[in-house]
Amino acid sequence: MNKILLILIGFLLLTGCNTNSQLSYKEVSKKSLNKDIQSFFQGVKEENGVHLYFDNQNTAIFVYLNGSNVVQGEEAIYFTGFDVERVNETLNIFYNSDKTSDYSNSSLEHELFYKVNLDKDYEEVKLFNDGNETHFGTISGNN
Repeated sequence: MNKILLILIGFLLLTGCNTNSQLSYKEVSKKSLNKDIQSFFQGVKEENGVHLYFDNQNTAIFVYLNGSNVVQGEEAIYFTGFDVERVNETLNIFYNSDKTSDYSNSSLEHELFYKVNLDKDYEEVKLFNDGNETHFGTISGNN
């Protein structure tokens, strides 16, 4: 098994039983995150992609969608949608993205943070971009 998958399974096993919550998510500001989560996301800020942080103390995961790093002459990535779905023992995370050469459009979201409140333990977490399965850039968390 690859190392990231083993880390992911380990974090999922540590989440414990949580029978009173519902699967839900909300967009959050970077300022609202605790210092450990902010520190992790700051450490991956230079890497475009989707980064995942397991907050096992609060039975939640944080998702960082990062398209803020633009190489001059290339199109900028921005995000247009986010959702989560439970399918048996799998948590599916969906996001939509697009590209633009209009770097000055301040209404486009190049960096987003989401808190996903978990309703149960999951054996697997899958990521989908525009309906196609993809992978996380970085995975971390706490106990």
